[in-house]
Parts: sequence; C-alpha cells; structure tokens
Amino acid sequence: MEKTTAKDIAQQKVIKVDEEASISSAVDLMYKENHRDVIVVSKNEHHRFGVLTASDLIRLRISQVDFSLPIKTIKYDKIFSIDEDTPIEEILEEVNHEVECLCTTNEDGDLTGVVFYADIISSIDPKTLLEKRIISEIILNQHIKKAQITDPTIDVISLMDHHLNDSVLLYDNDKPAGIITTKDIVKLFGERENLHLPIAKYMSSPVETIPFNTSIKQALEFIQVKNFKRLIVEDRKGEVIGQITQGELISRVYSRWTDMIRHNDTQLKQVNKELQIRATKYEELSSVDHLTGIYNRAKFEFELQKEINRVERYNSESFSIIFFDVDHFKNVNDQYGHSVGDIVLQEICLHIQKQMRITDVFARWGGEEFVIILPATTIQSASSVAEKLRVSVHELEFTGVGHVSCSFGVAQFECGDTFHSLILRADKATYLAKANGRNRVEGSQKSSL
Repeated sequence: MEKTTAKDIAQQKVIKVDEEASISSAVDLMYKENHRDVIVVSKNEHHRFGVLTASDLIRLRISQVDFSLPIKTIKYDKIFSIDEDTPIEEILEEVNHEVECLCTTNEDGDLTGVVFYADIISSIDPKTLLEKRIISEIILNQHIKKAQITDPTIDVISLMDHHLNDSVLLYDNDKPAGIITTKDIVKLFGERENLHLPIAKYMSSPVETIPFNTSIKQALEFIQVKNFKRLIVEDRKGEVIGQITQGELISRVYSRWTDMIRHNDTQLKQVNKELQIRATKYEELSSVDHLTGIYNRAKFEFELQKEINRVERYNSESFSIIFFDVDHFKNVNDQYGHSVGDIVLQEICLHIQKQMRITDVFARWGGEEFVIILPATTIQSASSVAEKLRVSVHELEFTGVGHVSCSFGVAQFECGDTFHSLILRADKATYLAKANGRNRVEGSQKSSL
C-alpha cells in the first residue's frame, strides 16, 4: 500500500510575500486573499520561510511600527520546510498545533505548498470514532478575553497580541453581543479603518456558538464549513462556558484517539506506538504554572531538549535562553505579604508574555526565577531582548509596592553544549548580574567557563 506523503495533503495555493516587501503590502495581500497569515520567503539559508500573522500585525500596530517598512526589519516566526515526498508519519515529528504548518519543497528546493497540522491529523484520523464524543469533554474554559461593545477598537485588539488570545468576546453589559478575531483585524488594517471608534462598529454579530453536547465530529465539520479558527461553546441555558481553538481541538482529539485504539486492532500497533508517544508529548505541552499562567519547569525542560535536538539534527540557526529573577523579592513578601508578592509575579509575567513571539517559550523556573527560550536567536539579539524586558519591567508600578527590578543572564547554545551546560552558563550569568549591582543584563559565552 502506497504511503501518503506531504504532497498528497499540502495546500498548493500558497499566499506568500518576499521579505523585501513592505508590511503594508503583506496586509493588502492577506486582506485580498481573506487569510489571517501569509508565508514570508527569505534569502536566509538557514530559515528560508516564515509566517507573518494577524497577531504580529496587532503587536506592530500597538507598537506604532511604520507599515511601510520592509518585512525583513521586523521579527516574524520562522517555519521549517520538508521535501514534498516525505511520508506523513515523519511529518508528525516536525509539526504540532503550536507551529501549525510546514512548507513543502521540490527536489530543487522551490516552495510547492504548505502542510497544516489539522490536515495531517484529518488524513489519518478515523472520524467515525469521534461521533460519540461530545465537545464538553475537551472544552477549555480559559483564554476567553472579554470586552464591552462600547470599548475603543484599539483597546480591544490590544487584548489579542498573543497566540492564546486571538479573539475577544464582546458584551452588551452582561450579554454576549458579538465577537472579533484576528481575521477581522486583518480586514480593519486592510481597509485602514479608524481604530478609535467603538468595537461595535466592526464586530461580528451575533456570536455563533455550539451546544455543549455537540459531537466532536460535528464540531470539526462546523469549524471547517464556517472556516472558523475557534468554537464558542454554550451550556443548556445558552450561556458561554468556554472556547476551544482549532489547534487545541485537533490535539485533544488526537490524544482521545490514542486512548481509544490503545488496546484494539493489532494491525494498528505501529501507528498506536507513534500516537502514544505524541499523546505523552501533549501532556507535557499542557504543563502550565498555576500561579502565573505561563509554562512550568517541566514544559521548559521538554522544549529546551527539543530545541537542542532540532539544532543538532538540521544544523540550523542556534538559539539562546534568558534566565532572570526578581531582585530582593523576599523583601516584597516580607514587607507586603505573599499574596501581594504573587500579584507582582503575575503582573510581571503578563507584561513579558505580551512581548514574546509565538515560537518563544516563557516558563517559571521556580519561585521568582523565570526562563525564556528564544529560537533562532544569537546571544547579541537575546541580550537586546533581555535589556528591553529589563527596562520595561522596571518601569512598571505595582500597587502598594512601587517599582521592582530584575537581573538577567543570557546564554547561546554552542557546539558541544549539553542541556545542563547551557542552563549552568545562563544561571551563572544571572548571578553575575546580581553580583554587579542587580537590575542589569549579563551574557555568558562558552569560552568564558
């Protein structure tokens, strides 16, 4: 039996733009083609392809970046490419619901299509197994951003500058009246709308929801027919109880399927083995620190090893990590109480999370210590990021506490590094920053050890 390859499921019509083109031209193309993202083609030999998303546009607009600038002058997420003849089983190792897609190329290295995670799963998932499972079994109650229909549009879209927050549910007092998504934002940018008007002028209304007892199969069909990126779920009373994005839906369906077939059909043993591995990975990916809402240490360690493996496997651009902790945090707890200290940590995390790229990993190492993985980033660029974060955190003012500062240590993964040697260098750089007076950034080169 002939194996299904990337070419068989790839979307051949690729919406693409050269990195030399302006941000504004990318907006126009996304608007014209009714897409929330566009593939960016680069001359970089390590990362020839990237993706510019509606979330990127929101972040740039909030930062008042000039849209006439070339795309190459801004940060956008890089995506990997694979040969179009690669079997699906191998593709599963390279893509997940966070990365969302891979570019496919022919033997000459030319771009031929895009493979999306959802298409991969749909091509191997026996949908009949999903008919008896209902959406409420896998619904997520978090990540719902809410605003009033009278709020200025610019304030509302600022809530969507992270991949977990790509839509806002809009209320008329206490009743849901509409919704606005990142796809709508592309339209606003494309038509150069006035972003200071009330969001009611631009929202989609009414809110299209599905009942909590809708089958997963029906939910998948609904999301495909409507071309939605998320589902809004309501209870028996018609009240919104949560949402789930297409990526989250697919990944959780994938894990459910693993459970269903684990002890069944012997001819699926090889596939079952692969699915069990993937299900374990998804459990790790969902590890979130309950206090701050960012990833926890287990998630960080998993992602760090994955990034090391990717660099070593493909000999691709290296990456850097940033360690930082809050200076004199014990004094905050002792003077104002642990509940106030918790609020300080939460607000710092929320502030920093808004400045992260979708490919960055921001996690709590423990206590008041945090760590960030910056893929495809040199130590020089990572130090600049750390300095920007240092300044912005120090400018925050916390109720009752005032200002706090953080000390940052930066290290880049280098040839011969191990998981532990990289962490040790970043940790030593952080201690150096504290020894040199705190509220500063220090870098660590491998040769310095």
